[in-house]
Amino acid sequence: MATFPIDHVIPRFAGGSNDSTNLALTCPHCNAHKWTDTEGHDPESGLPARYFHPRQDLWENHFRWSPNGSGELIGLSAIGRATVIGLRMNAPDMVALRQLLAEVKLFPEIVA
Repeated sequence: MATFPIDHVIPRFAGGSNDSTNLALTCPHCNAHKWTDTEGHDPESGLPARYFHPRQDLWENHFRWSPNGSGELIGLSAIGRATVIGLRMNAPDMVALRQLLAEVKLFPEIVA
């Protein structure tokens, strides 16, 4: 059984609250890499960019799945790119997990 920790999107030490608008379920992998960070760097511009905020941002404005069915997530904006890189969302183990889930029809988003 998979468990998903509750993350403070804005960490409490940085002024984030325990209010539901600042809480989100996260995968353990991403949460471990985010830790207390709220921003990373956009690899395209090299500039700082805040991480995706699931309560404020629309997923489709910042991400899409690779059209080749590889299971990789593509950042479409500075926010998306910084989030993908900073949270290591395309780490080999995560891509392999998405591919496995797609094979058993539990991750239809990456079917080519």
